[in-house]
Amino acid sequence: MEMTRTHGAPSFEDACARRGATPTDMSCRDCAVHSRAFCAVLDDETLVRLEALHSYCDLSGEDSLFMEGDDATYFYTILSGSFRLSKLLPDGRRQITGFALPGEFIGLSLGETYDCNAEALTVSKLCRFTVTDLKQIGRENPEMEGRLLTMTHTTLNYAQDHMLLLGRMNAKEKVASFLCSLMKRTAGIDQTSDHISLPMSRSDIADYLGLTIETVSRTFIRLKNDKIISLPDHARVKVDDMTALVSLAEG
Repeated sequence: MEMTRTHGAPSFEDACARRGATPTDMSCRDCAVHSRAFCAVLDDETLVRLEALHSYCDLSGEDSLFMEGDDATYFYTILSGSFRLSKLLPDGRRQITGFALPGEFIGLSLGETYDCNAEALTVSKLCRFTVTDLKQIGRENPEMEGRLLTMTHTTLNYAQDHMLLLGRMNAKEKVASFLCSLMKRTAGIDQTSDHISLPMSRSDIADYLGLTIETVSRTFIRLKNDKIISLPDHARVKVDDMTALVSLAEG
């Protein structure tokens, strides 16, 4: 898939600020993903300060939050929904590098610009901070910086696992590994232990796994025929044989 950007066009961050960012009147302690988010280690007093600094941002499916090369002004925690992360290749094609899920953060950059594109897969809600405010809170609360570092290391581990998946696994193992990873990352988020939500399309999965969409579709059917999974609908997978799925994921 090719992605283009019109020079001078308003960023979707600006559009989000105009239509979807509003001060929050909900306590951070009441947030559905609080225990999973970077702020989970903060005490009540610091959380009150944090509440005064953030805003909500609402996006529709396929809205672009930011693009590679945009100024890295904001940092986000995903409250609901999910995001597709990608980079542009020199020939204009898109390579999906990951998916971000509730409780995870996006927008943290080592430089002054974002290093990837972030697009909402579904209707999504985010908690947004300016990077300046986040850095200030971090300087005053080393435990929060430690939490962010741990979450960043986890993200890097996912990236390393993805590299192994692309280089060493066959199609069936790749899909099984992808499903197991989603189960682990979404454990406890509005789903039973044997159901996996798939907000991304088969095309997205194919791009991420380095397969064709036809191969991904056939592999899902093979796993279903082997009675390892069921497919209640296009956006959900039910695991019928967890042992077999994990065995495949481990190669």
